[in-house]
Amino acid sequence: MNWRKILVVLAVIIIAAALWLKFFFDPAKIAQSRFKDNTALIEEQLAHHYGVLAYLYGYPLVDMHQQIHNETHRVNTDQLVYAPINRFYRFTELVVPETAGSLRAPNNDTLYFSGWIDISEHPVILHTPDTSDRYYTIAVTNQYSEVEHLGRSTTGTDESLFFLTTEQWQGEVPPGMQHIKVETPKAWLLGRLLVDGQEDLAQAQTLLNDFWLASSIETNPGTRPELPAANQSEELQILDSLEFFRILNHELKQVPAREDEIALIAQFNEIGIGPAHEFDSEALSEATKAGLLRAIEDGLEIVKASGFREIKSYNGWMISKDIGVYGHQYMHRAAVVKGGYGNLPEESLYPAALFDSDGKMLQGSSRYSLHFEANNLPPVNAFWSIAAYTYESKLENNNLERYSIGDRTKGLQYGNDGSLTLYFSHQEPTQGNSNWLPVPEGRYFLVARLYQPAPEVLSFDYQLPFLKNTTE
Repeated sequence: MNWRKILVVLAVIIIAAALWLKFFFDPAKIAQSRFKDNTALIEEQLAHHYGVLAYLYGYPLVDMHQQIHNETHRVNTDQLVYAPINRFYRFTELVVPETAGSLRAPNNDTLYFSGWIDISEHPVILHTPDTSDRYYTIAVTNQYSEVEHLGRSTTGTDESLFFLTTEQWQGEVPPGMQHIKVETPKAWLLGRLLVDGQEDLAQAQTLLNDFWLASSIETNPGTRPELPAANQSEELQILDSLEFFRILNHELKQVPAREDEIALIAQFNEIGIGPAHEFDSEALSEATKAGLLRAIEDGLEIVKASGFREIKSYNGWMISKDIGVYGHQYMHRAAVVKGGYGNLPEESLYPAALFDSDGKMLQGSSRYSLHFEANNLPPVNAFWSIAAYTYESKLENNNLERYSIGDRTKGLQYGNDGSLTLYFSHQEPTQGNSNWLPVPEGRYFLVARLYQPAPEVLSFDYQLPFLKNTTE
């Protein structure tokens, strides 16, 4: 045996093995590989973690951006709501199934008027006519979904001119105008004007036409400007894609930062969606993009699931008073926005019923009654009504053409003792139709509207009675 050859072969094998180990198991390369893996892991998880928080926080900003675009531009041929910026769109008829459009759970008590304002460069003038104590309200909703009300309960019903500006605006308010400061450079004005039956509609329509908006550079006080030409554009749908974060990034650069949210916004900067950056989805790393896509998916699910989280139930009626001012309740704020924004409880409360007194879901094939004792009718300083909606928050046609029932319903019959019983069913009850509200054929829910509720309603000392199933 040639030991020398054997030793040479062994040496070659050892050297080759060492080289192989160095190539494939080089500690530096292992560390570098692990560093890359850890970096990707951190990027994705941070993008997901901060992205979900940003989605919940930014939902009202992005939703409002989408709505402003889609309602101040002509985006499709069958579009119901359209008015240029700083103008009102007016619903000249009471809302019925055919005219509800995109309104979610609309009321059948008032005429609606809606407008989007931009006060980033110039103030906006709002004119309201003398309604002679007729109920009206205008909810001024800023981009954070915080609400302030103008109208009967707050500023009265005399003819008025309001001068809407940002909080940073400096200048002289024209004589005779009420100065209204809005926190954000854009806002939504949603108005409601009471109609007391079909015979009152024409007079209400005349008043409705005298509510108007205009930029301060378009008009002198009291002079109503013309309607600008329509703007054409494609419809925006941005709540479920990376476009959400681009729009959020844009809006965060426009709205004034809240001092107690500076640290929160700094976290959004960490993943490139805060105002310190220019968001570009094409420039994102694969890990960050993956995290943000997960954040959108999870954020949407959280918003959907949180709809009833802040709601209390009394006698089967679900009520939320945490609307219009949210503080740091970002998830609840997003859930309210998804459901259609809302008024301050001092302006109106909307108790909703999905179940009867036995805990069973409401359905059109059953018959229900709601009995008010004479001394237990809803205490309000304006009026009250109850409406029925499908689970898609839509009104459904009925032969009686009645879409709400309440203290202003013509022909309502009270008991000899002053009590009141209302009936809810798809088919007309044996008691007749005077106190009957037709409801959808399938499952549905009821919404009671208490306009300018009395203090005992706000404190929950007053509660609506149980809805009883009277099906034989």
